[in-house]
Amino acid sequence: MIPTFTKVTKSNYYHLKYKIMETPTKNQLIQDMEKSFQDTIDWINQQAESNFNEEMLQGKWTIAGHLYHLIKSTKAVSQGMLIPKAVLQTQFGNSNRPERNYEEMVEKYETTLIKDNVKAPSNFSAEAGRTFERETLINRFEQERNDLIGALGNWNKEEMSSYIMPHPAIGLCTIREFIYFTTLHTEHHLAILKEIYVK
Repeated sequence: MIPTFTKVTKSNYYHLKYKIMETPTKNQLIQDMEKSFQDTIDWINQQAESNFNEEMLQGKWTIAGHLYHLIKSTKAVSQGMLIPKAVLQTQFGNSNRPERNYEEMVEKYETTLIKDNVKAPSNFSAEAGRTFERETLINRFEQERNDLIGALGNWNKEEMSSYIMPHPAIGLCTIREFIYFTTLHTEHHLAILKEIYVK
């Protein structure tokens, strides 16, 4: 069944793939995450550079603001994954529930963050009026992607489904669920940009 979460319909192929196959391999997770990042970069580079820091909707993030938020959220995931496993286990234990697949993470994201209109913590948002150079911010986005892929190298299949970390809105998630989240979260913001931020 195709997910009903409209913000990520461009990736229905991936949702169906995860639904009908066994747990995706680490390489498959990386490939899908890389695609979401590259699609975002490509779209931003296609826009006029003068629009990058422009507030197109009053009180809403600029294109730069969306990208800054994605950088901060990706960095938080990779930093969490670099915490020694023994420390994570001591603080949060191990997962005691069935692991969500990609489609279920989309549903969780939709019901928890979208419907409840959960706002990003202030430390995951750029200060009002702050501007950025597009090339510099894109380079940071690419670096955070690479750092996350590097951090993922420290985890095997079993560990990714066993160890958990807290998400500020969703709650405790396995490492694999955090990779799903990073991909769908990036797709979600790209969908917003495509819908609203085109002049």
